[in-house]
Amino acid sequence: MWETSTNNMVVRVKWFYHPEEAEGCPNLKYPGALFQSPHEDENDVQTISHKCEVLPLKEYTEKFGSSPERYRAIYDNNDTYYLAGFYDPTAVSIKMQPDIDILPGDEKWIDMD
Repeated sequence: MWETSTNNMVVRVKWFYHPEEAEGCPNLKYPGALFQSPHEDENDVQTISHKCEVLPLKEYTEKFGSSPERYRAIYDNNDTYYLAGFYDPTAVSIKMQPDIDILPGDEKWIDMD
């Protein structure tokens, strides 16, 4: 974070993508995934709504436990996610972290409805 010559506070941020924003994303077992990207830019600090925590999957599942019910409301007022991999939107490529559980087809570990 820094102050510009016009007295604006600016922050450089890295962008992450949700699975539904990452073209070609496989069917992930756990909700709450994010994909790191090479996309970075500078924003006025007033445009930043809040910070979030992006954990390795092991720490994420230790925090939320093993019960599927704990993940049902994971997107409601939550700012903790896990790093599923790396997504490059320009090359349209995904590189998964080695420990990420992928389910076949439309199979669901938990019904989010």
